[in-house]
Amino acid sequence: MMSKLNPYKKLVFQNIENALSDLNAEDKGRYFICNCPECNKHEAFMYKNNKHFIQCNRENHCGSRMMLDFHEKGEMSVYEQKIEKQYPNLTTQQRQSLDWSNRVFSYAKNYFKSEALDNGYRGLSKQTTRGFVADLQDEAIMQHVFQKAEPLLNKNYANNSWMCKRNLIFPLYGEDNTLDRVLLRSSIDESLDPKEIQLIFNPSKETRDFFMDIPQDAENVVVSESILDALSFREIDKNVGIMALTGATKTRQIKDYLAKHKGQFADKHLLIAMDDDQAGWKATRDIVNTIEDAGVGENWSVFDYTSEMKDANENLQQNRKAFIKTYNRMAARTKQHERVMAIEHEP
Repeated sequence: MMSKLNPYKKLVFQNIENALSDLNAEDKGRYFICNCPECNKHEAFMYKNNKHFIQCNRENHCGSRMMLDFHEKGEMSVYEQKIEKQYPNLTTQQRQSLDWSNRVFSYAKNYFKSEALDNGYRGLSKQTTRGFVADLQDEAIMQHVFQKAEPLLNKNYANNSWMCKRNLIFPLYGEDNTLDRVLLRSSIDESLDPKEIQLIFNPSKETRDFFMDIPQDAENVVVSESILDALSFREIDKNVGIMALTGATKTRQIKDYLAKHKGQFADKHLLIAMDDDQAGWKATRDIVNTIEDAGVGENWSVFDYTSEMKDANENLQQNRKAFIKTYNRMAARTKQHERVMAIEHEP
């Protein structure tokens, strides 16, 4: 409980620009909507005429109030200590590199204009992609990013045109909300093969290899094979929870998470939506076995794709109406399941 004499926690940033980047600030005119540093929900607000104060809008769930303190270059010791505490197993150069990368990706997601994302990348609206994808737009910018990230990657990709054309950045964060790894794709040259490259950005630990974003009141949680497939479901249901692998074979961590946090899914409908191919079927079996063996909720199903298409994003792009219809039908099963459970438990 906070002291009445000191009701506000203090957050230290180098400057207001870094604060807005770190907090994923979204400009709403007179104020910014930000990630709450306490509960991590994107529901805190900061008025532009008082940028030293931020408050969570989730009054009954969090409601935290915090003061922002800024230390410019001449006063950086407190800020540097904060970063060192956050990444104790990295060298000073690696900490600076990781911190810089995290700020750039967060800032780009919120403030960079993107012709690819703003015009509906792979059937996904700007509103769907903006929280998950940063478009760095230009090979020269990517070259600079790779130069700055070299201490983390232990390899210099800056002079590799094949890598520098991968301008779309999908940052993946760990449970401690630190940048763990990055997925890269290209809208500059969509013929690049493979389409997606993964790089570990935090060499100090085992990095998380799945995306997760589950609204508190989500009734359905989709488990898919890729972030683009997961976002395809978010495109047609703004409140659906998403968990996305970074490859069909990478099921260990997501299975461990489901088993360890099964209470989080007790009232959710888990919808398994791997690709409709051999690798996807194996991943589905692995995840379903974990759900059943660990008792992760009582309500799960496997998504039904149309016969011509094998994944969610392909379904969204090729036959959006059929995709929506199938999803709504399967979501309705959840409602039916809830009604049956309610009747069975009536006194």
